[in-house]
Amino acid sequence: MKPQRCPFCRSNVSLIDSARVYGQSYGFIYLCNAYPNCDARVGCHPGTIIALGTLANKELRRWRSLAHRKFDPLWQSGVFSSRQAAYKWLSKAMKLPLEKTHIAMFDVRQCQKAISLVKGFAMGRRSVKTKSTTHCQGELSCSTNRSQ
Repeated sequence: MKPQRCPFCRSNVSLIDSARVYGQSYGFIYLCNAYPNCDARVGCHPGTIIALGTLANKELRRWRSLAHRKFDPLWQSGVFSSRQAAYKWLSKAMKLPLEKTHIAMFDVRQCQKAISLVKGFAMGRRSVKTKSTTHCQGELSCSTNRSQ
């Protein structure tokens, strides 16, 4: 959906070439008209004017980047069979409709929740794989070794 107003400063939003912000063109972006005072923006799908998500200011872009760094390895490493399967799990875990479960659409709180859920999921997987074994050498030396 084409953004009309900036959610951060309520200014209008314009579709522009990304070169205005990045110095070279990576395609179109929607940019808050109050730029550079308000740096809210969102990129577009390659070759289109379809927004990749919702407008984000610097803080929100940082949280989204962090969420992607935690979430993406779940599907990139094969923990889930596909990116879609990973987002389906996240949708259920966050109690959001699948069509609203995309990091590019999340606010800061949702990014924080996603990060927490992914960390919890990863910890749960580690504890399932972890086995505790006891190695004894004679009667005097026994140690517990945890393999992860």
